[in-house]
Amino acid sequence: MTSKKHTDSQKAGSSHVDGDAAKGQSQHDDLTELFAQFQIPLEKYFRKRVYNQNEVEDLVQDVFYRLTSRADNADLERPEAFIFQIAANLLRDKARREATKRAFTKQLTDQNENAFEELSPERVLLGKEKVVALKNALNELPERTRTVFLLHRFEEFKYREIAQQLGISMSSVEKHMMDAIKHLTHRLGSSE
Repeated sequence: MTSKKHTDSQKAGSSHVDGDAAKGQSQHDDLTELFAQFQIPLEKYFRKRVYNQNEVEDLVQDVFYRLTSRADNADLERPEAFIFQIAANLLRDKARREATKRAFTKQLTDQNENAFEELSPERVLLGKEKVVALKNALNELPERTRTVFLLHRFEEFKYREIAQQLGISMSSVEKHMMDAIKHLTHRLGSSE
C-alpha cells in the first residue's frame, strides 16, 4: 500500500515537472514567434526615432529582454500594443538618460569655461590618480554592491528598476547603496 502511494506521488511529481517543461517550451515558442513577427516592425520603429542607427538592434533585443523578464506570464491579449509600449518606454528612458548627460555636460562646461587654460600637468596627474583611486575603491566592493552602485550612479537606474533587474528587494538595493557610499566615503573622503 505504501509503495502504491509512493508510485502515485512519483507520477504526480513527474507530471508536474513535465508540465513545467512543457509550459517553459510553450513560452519559448511564443517568444520566438513574437520575435519573428515583430523584429522588422520594431527595427523600422527604432530607425525612425534614434539618431545612432547602430543602436537599433540593441533596442530590439532590449524589448524582448524586458518582455521575457515581465512578472506575469499570462498570454498577451494584444501583443503588438504591449511590445510597442515597451519600445516607447525604452526610448523615453534613453532620452531621459541622454538629457541628464547633456545637462551635466552643459553645467560642467559653464562652470569651467576657462578651465582648459588652467589645466596644468599637475592637475591632470591628480585627476588621473583620483580616477585610479575610485576604480580601486569600487573594485574592493562586493560584486552585487558595486553593480547596484554603478547602475544607480552611472546608468541612472532608479532603485525600483535595479531591484527588478537584479531580482532583489528595494530594501536590499538601499542597503547595497548605503554600503557602497560608506565604503567610498571612507576610502576617498566623498560620496562619489
